[in-house]
Amino acid sequence: MVWRSSKYTHVRFERLNPDLLLTTVPASTAALGLLGFVCARLLAALAVPTLGVGVGIAVGLRSPTVALTVALAFVCIAALAAAVGTTSRLAARLVALRFARARHYRDLLVVFGWIPLVVGAMVLQELSLSVAPAVELFGAVPLAWFVDLALVGALDGTVGSARHTLGVFALLGTTLPVFAAGTTVLARRVWERDAAGSAGTRGSRSLLETGVVERLVGERIPRATHTVARERWLMERRVPQGLLSTGYALLFMGVVGFPLVALAGGTATVLVFFAVTLGLVTGVAFAADPIGSEYRALPMLFTSVTGRQFVAGLVLAAAAVGIPLSTAVIVPLGLVGSVGIGRTLAIALLGGAVCACTASVAAMVGLGAERVEYAPVPFFFTDVPIYAELGAGAFLRHGLVLAIAVLASAPAFVGTAPPVSERIAAVGVPTGAVHVGSLLLAVVLAAAVARTAFETAVQRFREYQLG
Repeated sequence: MVWRSSKYTHVRFERLNPDLLLTTVPASTAALGLLGFVCARLLAALAVPTLGVGVGIAVGLRSPTVALTVALAFVCIAALAAAVGTTSRLAARLVALRFARARHYRDLLVVFGWIPLVVGAMVLQELSLSVAPAVELFGAVPLAWFVDLALVGALDGTVGSARHTLGVFALLGTTLPVFAAGTTVLARRVWERDAAGSAGTRGSRSLLETGVVERLVGERIPRATHTVARERWLMERRVPQGLLSTGYALLFMGVVGFPLVALAGGTATVLVFFAVTLGLVTGVAFAADPIGSEYRALPMLFTSVTGRQFVAGLVLAAAAVGIPLSTAVIVPLGLVGSVGIGRTLAIALLGGAVCACTASVAAMVGLGAERVEYAPVPFFFTDVPIYAELGAGAFLRHGLVLAIAVLASAPAFVGTAPPVSERIAAVGVPTGAVHVGSLLLAVVLAAAVARTAFETAVQRFREYQLG
């Protein structure tokens, strides 16, 4: 009900014209009218459920008067929810007016906020903690008093609590005036305050200036390739469209890959899993859907750089992030897990190879999409619509990219799995040699797939038709 009240506030507030409204009534009257509208709208939405619950409980308890107390409880909790929802929405709007990047962080919470919740639920399940204290806690908080108010009308008096019923009215008598005053103050501040300006030039970078990568590799990589890579980094920093696409990779590896790795067992296999996942994520983040990310500038793009420079720029953007990230994660884990220096370095090398392979395959698959298949759609972190491929085609392309990249790394999973390596070791081949050999084979296979996909992507870039 709080969330619904917040939505009602947002919709109604957008339709108000403060320039005209505030010339006829004070800001406090307009704010309280907004609060009253939200409460009435919420009660209207709850009318049918309230009737059903009230009649059902009255029949079940054989007490007609309980239907009246159920209706009263719904009215009370709806009033409290409307006050909380309206105040919180106006507070969020004021924060957005004061801080230009507030929406960006809000979208980050919406997009990634479920991750700590899932991790926390998994940790609690593994620890086998009892939920009884939480149940007792929720039974003691004031929200539980509304249930006592709803059931206090039972004739036999076995359910409900007169003391908690009085507590409900005391709670509403103290909180509703506070929220009403808060609504008035926040609405006045929103109406009287100008919107914050944009972030200006903060975070902006020239695409042609010399960066860290250029200083490291010098002139061995064409300047146009560096420019494409820097453009991808800048675009992801402003609107992380590619970063959100990594959800497909994380879902695929979490739902399909992790159970298989857990069944196979072995520290080296788990480390390979992490390396391949990091390679998939970084490759997809910076090379997926090149037509959508460059949609508005496609005519200029095809006349400014060659296909080899463009595809190499996408691979460079992914590799410059993926290889250091894979090394920074895999090497410490390998040393802590007693995998061995040789196998750890080979797994880290595999992560970099999978990153380059995924980026090349993503560029190849993405350049196979027709421009007419794209349409503007709303997106997080920006008010400007992005262009994305509609229908099942986009999901199939993501699936194809992940399937090819994972198949290229399959020898590493097979060779490091204890059931396979132990059988080979039984014939006299050292386990370490089996692991390193399978890892190097996967690196070579990933490099071959990357090379083929790279050349195919270059050819598709040259033959791409805008019409």
